[in-house]
Amino acid sequence: MIEKLVHKLVHSVGRDNNFNNEQIEQCKYALKVMLYEIIKMLLVILIFFVLGYFKESILIIFIMSITKPFIGGYHEDTQLKCFIATLILVILIIVLSKNNELNLISSIILNIISIFSIYNKAPIINDKMPLTKEDLIRKNRKIGITNVVILGILSIIMFEVKWISQITIWTILVQAILMFNKYKRI
Repeated sequence: MIEKLVHKLVHSVGRDNNFNNEQIEQCKYALKVMLYEIIKMLLVILIFFVLGYFKESILIIFIMSITKPFIGGYHEDTQLKCFIATLILVILIIVLSKNNELNLISSIILNIISIFSIYNKAPIINDKMPLTKEDLIRKNRKIGITNVVILGILSIIMFEVKWISQITIWTILVQAILMFNKYKRI
C-alpha cells in the first residue's frame, strides 16, 4: 500500500517537474524511507504510551534520530526486523535506566567511553546504503560526534533530572555498543 502511494505521488510530482528516471527513483527511495521511519517511530511511541513510558520513548527515539543516521551502526535488512529491533532496544534502555541508577562519576565515565568509541568508529557505513562521497562521510562523522558530545554534556548538566540523564546516557552507550556489530565469521 505504501509502495503504491509513494509510486503514484513521486511519479506525479516528477512528471510535473520534468524529473528524469534517476531523480524519480531517488525521490521514491527517500520518501519511502521517511514514511517507514515515521510509521515505525509513531508505533513505538504509541506502544510505550500504552505501557506508561511515553516520555522515555520520546527521548530515546529523539536521541536515536539525531545520532544513528550520522554515526551508523546496527541495521536490519527488513522494515519489520528494524521495528522489532527498535522495540527491543527501547525496552532494554528503559529497563537499564529504571534498574541501574548511575551516580555522577559513573555517568561521566560511561559518557566518556561512549564518546571515545563513537569518535574512533563513526561513521559505520551500512553495506546496503553505502556512502561513497568522502566529504559526506566526514560531515556525518562531525555531526554525529558533535551530537553525542552535546547529549553527553546535557546528561551531566541534567543529572538531577534522573530520568532524562539516565535515558540519555544509556541510549548513547547502547548506540556506541551497536557500532561494533560488524564482524566476519571464519
